[in-house]
Amino acid sequence: MRKSWNFIVMTIGYTVIVILLGGLIFWFVWRPIKIGSYEPLHPERLNKKQAYLSSLVARDTILPNIIIINFDDLGYGDLSCYGNQLIYTPVIDSLAERGIRMTDFYSCSSVCTPSRAGLLTGRFPLRAYAGDHVYFPEGNPIADQRKMQGSKNEIPRDEIMISEALKANGYATALIGKWHLGDIEGHLPNDFGFDDFFGVRYSNDMIPLHIYRDGQIIEEDKKELENSSFRYGYYDMDTPLKVEGVDQSKFTENYTREAIAFIEKNQEKPFFLYLPHSMPHVPHFSSARQDGKSKAGLYGDVIEDLDWSVGQIMESLQSLNLTEQTLVFITSDNGADVQGSVGNLRGRKQLTYEGGQKVPMIIYGPSFISNPRETNVLATNMDIFPTILDLLDIPLPDDRIIDGKSILPIILGSGPGPHQYVFYNSAGSGNIEGVRDTQFKYHEDAIGTSLRMFGSFSMTMTLSPQLTDLKYDNESHNLIKKYPDRARLLKSIVDQKRKELTDNRRGWID
Repeated sequence: MRKSWNFIVMTIGYTVIVILLGGLIFWFVWRPIKIGSYEPLHPERLNKKQAYLSSLVARDTILPNIIIINFDDLGYGDLSCYGNQLIYTPVIDSLAERGIRMTDFYSCSSVCTPSRAGLLTGRFPLRAYAGDHVYFPEGNPIADQRKMQGSKNEIPRDEIMISEALKANGYATALIGKWHLGDIEGHLPNDFGFDDFFGVRYSNDMIPLHIYRDGQIIEEDKKELENSSFRYGYYDMDTPLKVEGVDQSKFTENYTREAIAFIEKNQEKPFFLYLPHSMPHVPHFSSARQDGKSKAGLYGDVIEDLDWSVGQIMESLQSLNLTEQTLVFITSDNGADVQGSVGNLRGRKQLTYEGGQKVPMIIYGPSFISNPRETNVLATNMDIFPTILDLLDIPLPDDRIIDGKSILPIILGSGPGPHQYVFYNSAGSGNIEGVRDTQFKYHEDAIGTSLRMFGSFSMTMTLSPQLTDLKYDNESHNLIKKYPDRARLLKSIVDQKRKELTDNRRGWID
């Protein structure tokens, strides 16, 4: 008996030693080697990209200016023109009344990085290795983890962005605000056709949050938590901070100032301004000018600050007599997060319920929109790329699939919408989780139950897919048994799209 007990103790001891040695080898040997050997994706279509851009030439004709204002985590119900009764956004409301207000517009993802990749390239984020959640700053433990598991942390160089196509056509281009598509050399805004970059490379909860002008840090972020290591970022503006160098309460004002300066500098030639604001992403900071004025508290102050920003830009266009020749898109990268409103929708950021991907979209341009209206035409932010190129009569690249479709006929009031279906993409994997047509939505892994384990900890168990009549319901009732044929049809559409993205992930056309 004693020998048996000694054998058991010895076996346990050796097992613990092996586990500890394995852990040390993993952490101090294999992990550094894996991270150190990481390389960005080889740009296999870089030559074709360069050939396409070289084929585009600047024209002597008068070309419209293009402005895309992309708010960060602005919810479907955050603007007063979309029903909010506490937050007052008179400038944006006025543009909606005189332009086009879309009621069924979607982001291609419910989180930042994938959404921005889809907007700028017109392609599913998965094609650009940007679909599996968000990129993190180089050196961040989560960035290292992404590299270890084989995920990319920067958008591939052979993707083609709106900025590059417009620059090749003689446009002055600028990105003022948040990039969030990687911070490795060769994968920065100036590498993708933006003449000017002012802003931050990541979300305002990530660190360090330096402010850049092109490739140079002009304000160094030195903030730190007073009572912890502060390795990943921070999410709560009430957490005590030692702040040096970067004051987020000035972000909206600074972006606005820089945007207006860019417009003024380039008023004599066509320009493309991409203005992806950092707000209202957490943590929330409003300007001193707006602080305490909104009925919705701090979050309302932040949104009303953004409305002020839009007003300043529109006043600048008016003072320079550029309003008539400028087309403006106002939208959000995904659904609402902390304290934001999704209106009467279900779910929010990071989810493939409506509240995660359905976002506001307002299009304004007096010379292009002769019939101001509200429309329920299906569209996504991937449509912006082909729409702008269609407007300018610029051909799309022919070596790759462009998943977005031009909605120029909707803007001009001369045709139907281009989409029969809109897809919902997982924030964690980029895979297709659902699809909707003009009325019904098929949503896989939709219905779950929470099983209480202990204390406040619970486990979510997925039960079944869901079919929703979006015309009458906010995803509360499952209609699969009532409309089995419609569910089977939509499931087949999901399966077909998944297969396409698996068989030809990058979407290359030979």
